[in-house]
Amino acid sequence: MAKEQGRTDLRAVLQGAGYRVIELERKLAGASNHRADAVAYASNADGDLVPWLVVEAKRGKTATPEMALPQLLTAREHLGTVEHYALINGEWFRADRSLRSFERVDGPLPPTHGDYGVLADVATATSLYMDRLWFEASKARGNGPRVDLFFPSAKILEETARPGIQTAGGEFVPVRDDVLWQARRRALSAFALRGPQGGAHTTAPVIADAVARLLGSKLVGTVLDPFCGTGNFLWSAMDRAAEFDAPVEFVGQEINVELAELAEQIGRTAPMLTTITAGDSFASDFLPAADAIVTAPPFGPQMRHDWTLLDGSPAREIETAAVDLCLRQLRPGARAVCLLPGGFTSKKSLEFYRRFLARDFRVGALIGLPAGAVEGTNLRAVLLVVDRAESGETFVAQLGDDWSAQLSATGAAMNAALAHLDGE
Repeated sequence: MAKEQGRTDLRAVLQGAGYRVIELERKLAGASNHRADAVAYASNADGDLVPWLVVEAKRGKTATPEMALPQLLTAREHLGTVEHYALINGEWFRADRSLRSFERVDGPLPPTHGDYGVLADVATATSLYMDRLWFEASKARGNGPRVDLFFPSAKILEETARPGIQTAGGEFVPVRDDVLWQARRRALSAFALRGPQGGAHTTAPVIADAVARLLGSKLVGTVLDPFCGTGNFLWSAMDRAAEFDAPVEFVGQEINVELAELAEQIGRTAPMLTTITAGDSFASDFLPAADAIVTAPPFGPQMRHDWTLLDGSPAREIETAAVDLCLRQLRPGARAVCLLPGGFTSKKSLEFYRRFLARDFRVGALIGLPAGAVEGTNLRAVLLVVDRAESGETFVAQLGDDWSAQLSATGAAMNAALAHLDGE
């Protein structure tokens, strides 16, 4: 595709044809090696705003419209587009419905049903949010922060009079409420995981979903994450609660004010009651008693001051203090699922505390994850499942390279763990 001027010209032509919402170099989910040069959105017959038109641009003496066919076919397969154009050395060619031949045209046709529909596709809304996040990161580059360390202002996610997205190009796109909620959380999670330290701010959806599944029958009442980051564990637990129509409320606390504000804005559009606050959970008097806890405390840092564990011993490791904090907040019969560094199960200094846990609580499961499973680290990790209940047998598994499949809804390890935990 042409450089910046070419992009500007292409956008102007599409806008002149009646398309307000345009994405340039749109990444296609499931087609990792291809980006559509331009995608324009318009209303379909049902009033939904959908990807309607795609353009593939080519330049060069030997360029022909037929050279664009593979890319246009890929775009139609992934986006469901209706109109397809090849832009060859500045000349427009429209593909027939079967995408087998082209005719020379003056430019793109205007949208058949107009372009004022409501966006109802999660992938498209997520893509628009990602474009906006990268746009803001690029703007901030000159102010000092590296793009891969930048986090946007929570204002980007603020509610508007009509639910929707302010795009990188300045257009406002109306979005269905449930779609907006999903798009916000997915885009922010993907954006947070882009850099080398991504795992410090959020957790990949595959792990967050596994943590939510391991709550099993304990997903009731109040669900707490005292180290919530951008909220991924809470959102995955909320998805599970929605499947069972369970009356659940969600509470998160995060010491990083910037991340807490982002999570709070996402929570405003969540389908269930959500409260996110900024604060240090180790110094907070306002954490609620919980029926379920899901959390991933920071890996590595030490506490500034000793934390007195429930067994009376001191701890400086933040993950140990975090587990102890979670146990204090559990109601009788409640469950905590924690993502921890693998050393929690093997450090000699924690041997006495591990014995205390096994004696005074039900350590229901220990599931080891291989190095690299947690984004941004090369450390092994472990999923610890603890119930505030009488001690009992522990399900133990060490997963390998297929860990994500093993932890899926149909995974052998997941189903074996749930059978042990809840008799499912």
